[in-house]
Amino acid sequence: MNQTQRNHVAMFTATQTTFNTHQAAIQAIPALAATTNQFSLLFGELTQVQMIQAGQTTGTSALKIKEEAEMIQDTVQMAAAIYVYAIDNNLPDLQARVSISPSELRQMNDEGRKTTCLNIHAEAAKLDGSLTEYGTTPEMIVKLKKEIDDFAALIASPRSAIVTRSQATARLAEIIDQMNHLLRDKADKLMLLLKQNNPEAYNAYKASRIIVDLRGPKKDNGDEE
Repeated sequence: MNQTQRNHVAMFTATQTTFNTHQAAIQAIPALAATTNQFSLLFGELTQVQMIQAGQTTGTSALKIKEEAEMIQDTVQMAAAIYVYAIDNNLPDLQARVSISPSELRQMNDEGRKTTCLNIHAEAAKLDGSLTEYGTTPEMIVKLKKEIDDFAALIASPRSAIVTRSQATARLAEIIDQMNHLLRDKADKLMLLLKQNNPEAYNAYKASRIIVDLRGPKKDNGDEE
């Protein structure tokens, strides 16, 4: 990881902390909540890819990281659609059952994560066509089940390595680019909605977005750790 990437990762870490601290204000704006959830997913993947690049995790766990990230992303999106459906149809129990965030899923153990995703899928399968107007198709429900099954098979019987350190290095650059675009194109604009009503959250976000040069002894910008 080169120095520019280190500086961006430090900024992402501060920004993620801000999002976690001001969840209540963020959740009041659905588009902002969706953006921060997407950022959180990318941040989780970024952390895991850094570990692979640094040689701190095995190839077997690398595949698990990939499958897990895909499952979490689709589960959270499915849960969001059901959540809004529950609000529109005055179903508070259903609303409570599908209230889940990426960080909550990542904090669970493998079995708990699998079970929670299966529960979300089961709720989606019951509703099926009723979720179409919320951007969810039957094909997406089938896809989620496959991702859960793939993850379940992986934690039951670990597979061989498919992600190398060089692949992790390439993916790291892609994730950093995606996170920068997400912040510039969405979060920076949506956070302006908090400027008057919640200046504490807005100012904390602005401060976290400053990229500080953490340069130590001079290195070639292309060096990797």
